[in-house]
Amino acid sequence: MNTLQRYLLGQVVAAFCMAVLVFVFVLLLGNVLREVLTLLVRHEVRPALVLEALGFLLPYVAPFALPMGILTATLLVFGRFSADQELTAARAGGFSLTGLAAPILAFGLLLSLLSVAINAEWAPRSRVAYKAVLAQVGLQMAGNLIPEQQYIHDFPGLVLYVGKHTRDRLEEILLWKLDAQDRAEFRLRAETGRLLIEDGGDRLRLELHDVVAARRGSEGWLPAGYARTLVYELTPPNREGPRRPKLSEMTWRQLRQELDLRRQQGVDITPVRVQLHQRVAFGFACFSFCLVGIPLGARLHRRETNVSVGIALALVALYFSFLLLAGAWDTRPEWHPHLVVWLPNLLFQAAGAWLLWRADHGP
Repeated sequence: MNTLQRYLLGQVVAAFCMAVLVFVFVLLLGNVLREVLTLLVRHEVRPALVLEALGFLLPYVAPFALPMGILTATLLVFGRFSADQELTAARAGGFSLTGLAAPILAFGLLLSLLSVAINAEWAPRSRVAYKAVLAQVGLQMAGNLIPEQQYIHDFPGLVLYVGKHTRDRLEEILLWKLDAQDRAEFRLRAETGRLLIEDGGDRLRLELHDVVAARRGSEGWLPAGYARTLVYELTPPNREGPRRPKLSEMTWRQLRQELDLRRQQGVDITPVRVQLHQRVAFGFACFSFCLVGIPLGARLHRRETNVSVGIALALVALYFSFLLLAGAWDTRPEWHPHLVVWLPNLLFQAAGAWLLWRADHGP
């Protein structure tokens, strides 16, 4: 690698890092902040929970930010390189655009391999974990499960009443345990308590403090003891065990298992096949964008950042339109939507290779 190649690679990597940070922030802003920030401002969730959601969502948005970052970086660097007449000087010195771009293309290919790995394993896992955090956020909101001054019948075999609910603190709690005839046979009175969320919201524990128990007798409620702390396992309402992940939330191994299962059942496997092909095809968007961004930036002869970003967004929109089309056709196996996800890569790489050839051999 010569000095000029190292210089261009360093410029692209620096611009790539800055662009990825910007795109990651924008993507996070459109996801976790939109869903959780309002609750944080209203003090309905802890700041640590928001940071946890951000950490889980980061691997999910990374495959989207990486190709947009490399496209923006190549357009910026080579547009400036061409506008400053440095490309003309390099050609006069015997360098071709393809030769100068070779290390950057190798960098784009490495990014593609990393993106494929993220799409196959880390992104779906992080998405599932992020949704579990959102479920936990929803359960922690004051009015969702434990509203104040209401009889709550949502938990099987129990009736619950809470006099006051402040964030995660419950006060003036009454809990009745019902028998087979739905009649109260035990009553618990607690001064304070709290609701504990476990397994991403799939399990709830009601922790009661300073509990006075009573049981129903022939002449009314009779004292049945006192407990400093008592914990009740609760079944979340409208839940029947852990939520099964969607196809877009499955890892590569889970998708392969799903594919084999549906084949055994004789069920159409096109939706699973689209997901499998999309994980790999979308990963190679980094290389496709890198290949088209280098000669396109050199032909633009523009230094302006806003122009490069605008062109990058237009190309990204064109690329994603094919993915959206494949997703819309995943119930139409006769149209082969699993092959549609490869079309933008083929188009971008063919256009990039042609533009590179024209840059080196054109008039």
